Amino acid sequence: MNQSLPLLTSLRGIAALMVVLFHARLLLFPQWKEPIAEVTQLIENGYLWVDLFFILSGLVLAHVYGQACAGPNRTIGYGRFLWLRLTRVYPLYLLTLLLLVGWELYKAQHQIGFFAGPLFKMWEWEGMPPFGSPFTPVEALPSALLLLQVVTDHGLTWNFAAWSLSVEWISYLLFPLLIPLALTHSRWSHLAPLLAFTVLAFIVHRQGTLDVTSGVLAVGRGVSEFVLGLWLLPRVKASRQLPMMRQDLPLLLAFALPWVLLQFTMTAPLTLLLIGAYVLLIWIAAAQGERQSPLLRLLDNRITNWLGDLSYSLYLWHVLVLLTGIELIHHLAPGLTDWWYAQTNPLLGLLATLTMLTLLLGISWLSYIGFERPMQRKLRRWQGIKRPWPRPVKQEE
Repeated sequence: MNQSLPLLTSLRGIAALMVVLFHARLLLFPQWKEPIAEVTQLIENGYLWVDLFFILSGLVLAHVYGQACAGPNRTIGYGRFLWLRLTRVYPLYLLTLLLLVGWELYKAQHQIGFFAGPLFKMWEWEGMPPFGSPFTPVEALPSALLLLQVVTDHGLTWNFAAWSLSVEWISYLLFPLLIPLALTHSRWSHLAPLLAFTVLAFIVHRQGTLDVTSGVLAVGRGVSEFVLGLWLLPRVKASRQLPMMRQDLPLLLAFALPWVLLQFTMTAPLTLLLIGAYVLLIWIAAAQGERQSPLLRLLDNRITNWLGDLSYSLYLWHVLVLLTGIELIHHLAPGLTDWWYAQTNPLLGLLATLTMLTLLLGISWLSYIGFERPMQRKLRRWQGIKRPWPRPVKQEE
C-alpha cells in the first residue's frame, strides 16, 4: 500500500468546502436558502460531509499509527500517541477559541449584541448580550477548552464546528481499544461494520436525522464511523491488486454516488445508504495505485491536494469568517448588512460566496504555513519526538 493516500487528501478538502457552504446558507445567503433547496438538497445535506471526515480519520490514523501503536514492534505508547494528536489538532483550535472569546469581550466593552442575519432574528437571537447567545455561553468554556463539549449539552458552542473535533478526541482516547479492528481478521473485526451501522440506524430512527451534535448519540455517530475507517484498512490493502482498482469506471461511480444521493431529502434508509456510499468511495479511492488516468489527474492534483492540506484550517476558520465577520460588518456598517439581506439577485449571491471562499482560503493558507504547521513542529521538538513511521497523508501527521 502506498505510504501516502493523496486521493483521501483531496476528499477532505472537498468535504471541508461543503461544510462551509452548509453553514453559509444560514449566515451569508439565507435569502437563497429556500430557492436552492427547491432545486437540490445538496447544500441542505451539507452536515453529512462530517461523516466522511470520521470515516477518513479512522482509516488514515490506522494507516499511520496502527503498527507503531499496536504492532509487535510498537514504537509509540499511548501517551505519546495522544500528544502527537494533540499537537496536530489543539493549537489552531485553541487560537480560534481565544479569538472568539476576545471578540465577545470586545462586544461586551462596546455593548454590541448578537447579530447573524434574518434567520437568527426570526429565531429571536438578535441582540442577545455578549456571552449570552446560544453560541457563546460562559458555562460552555471549560468543556470547550478540554475538547469535551460534545459530551455536554454545549456541542454547538463557541467554534461550533469543533463539536466533531471533540468526537475525534474521544476516538483518539479509545484508539488502543479499537486499533485491533485494523490489524486483525478476528470475528469481532468482521462484526464491526454491522455494529457501526446498527448504532447509526438507531440514531437516525430515534432522532429522525443523523444531524446530532451533542451527547451520547453524537459520540456514537462519530465513533461508529471512525470504526468503519479502521475496519477498512486491511480491506484496502487486500484489494489494491484487483483489476478493477486500475480502472476509472469504479472510481468514477464511487465518486459520483454520494453526490447523487445528496441531491434528495434525507430519509433514514437514504442516510444509511449514503454512509455506505462514503465507505465505498474511501475504499476505492484509498486502493488506487500509481497509474496514468485523466480521472486521477482531475481528482488528485496540486489544487485538490492544496485544498486537502488546508481542510483543517478551513474547517475551523470558517466559523470566525462567517459568524464573527458578519457581526463585525454589521457593527461597522449596519446599512450594508440591511442592504445585503434584501438582495435577491442570484449572481450577487454567487459573487459574495466566491469572495467569502477566497478570503477564507487566504486566511487558512496563512494560518497553515504561519501557525498550524510551525506550532506542531515546535511542540513535537519540545518533546523530542522524531518521525518513527512512514510519511502519512500530510494533514493527518
